[in-house]
Amino acid sequence: MNVVYYLGSFPKLSKSFVLNELYELERRSHNVAVCATKKPDEAITHEEFDELNIPIYYLERPSYSDVLELISAKALHPRILGNALYRASPQQHAANLLRAKRCIEFVETLDWEPDHFHSHFATLPKFGGRYAASYYGVPFTVTTHAFDLYEEPVGTYTGNLLRSADRIVTISEYNKKYIREQFTSRTPIDIVRAGIRPEKFIPSESTVPNRVLSIARFVEKKGLEYAIEAVGIVAKQLPDIEYHIIGSGKLEPELKGKVTESGIENNVTFLDNVADQRLITELDEARCFLLPCVIAASGDRDGIPVALMEAMAMETPPVSTTVSGIPELIDHGENGLLTEPQNASATADALLELLQSEARWRNYAKRARESLISNYNIENETRKLEVTFQKAAE
Repeated sequence: MNVVYYLGSFPKLSKSFVLNELYELERRSHNVAVCATKKPDEAITHEEFDELNIPIYYLERPSYSDVLELISAKALHPRILGNALYRASPQQHAANLLRAKRCIEFVETLDWEPDHFHSHFATLPKFGGRYAASYYGVPFTVTTHAFDLYEEPVGTYTGNLLRSADRIVTISEYNKKYIREQFTSRTPIDIVRAGIRPEKFIPSESTVPNRVLSIARFVEKKGLEYAIEAVGIVAKQLPDIEYHIIGSGKLEPELKGKVTESGIENNVTFLDNVADQRLITELDEARCFLLPCVIAASGDRDGIPVALMEAMAMETPPVSTTVSGIPELIDHGENGLLTEPQNASATADALLELLQSEARWRNYAKRARESLISNYNIENETRKLEVTFQKAAE
């Protein structure tokens, strides 16, 4: 199959699931190309990106001086205009038409004709992908995740984009139910998890006692302020607890201030973003993984965080919360522990259980990897995505 991925920022450290998907599709002998609206300014990439051998094109940001480009059979094709009936500003409509035109021009340079267009995140610029698919008369699908569904104000265009798709892909049953209730009851919806490559995550016996790890962007929905508070509570019983935090973001000053306020500066290490091998080493050494997700004030929330999957693949039992689709990944008391969100005391109790009970920890660790390999393996999930692409063409 010949598939064009129409993406936003690519490659993105926090969206490794997109790289995993592309890597597996290429490995399975599909022709894949990426048309992206932005190349991120990140110094660290994943090894999957280095191993990709696919065409990648970055769209120039539309400007007012580009308006004459719209006088084009590509931009004003009747099938494209038929999908442009959604509420947006004239500038936003023009920008999406320009993106579509430039994407089509990129596709024309490929040595194959597209069978399918796919995107991730139901955001306004993704209409460019819908338009390009319409121009070629091929199916368009989109994978929804979390902020694109829940963060207020939800785009007035979101329902239009999802209804215009030939099929919707989403990562959890929780999301599927929400899409049905809020956006569309007509478009078929398939569950395809954001899988990982288990062979990349091979645990050893190098676990460091009382080491806790978080990997997250420093944004509200990750609940890191409650993680720090919980570690502060645990430190009163286990003064030698070590808490490593990998990530970066706008809340870094507040989080470091929270560490100081809690009096645990000697227990907490901020590691910033790290390369793949360091990340795997940190996952391997951690006794447990902590990500007490919350629903942000904006309504934004996590779907099923890939960081939790990676920890479980490394036999590092997770402590998280009952937010969104997380209970579909973590079976409380079997392969990890869940608490209600914004409850640092309960989170501290869960940490103590994993740090102090050797027998329970070993059971959770073993079951975590087993369940992850069975249910969140990128090979299996890509097969599901292939079925979605095939059904969209019927």
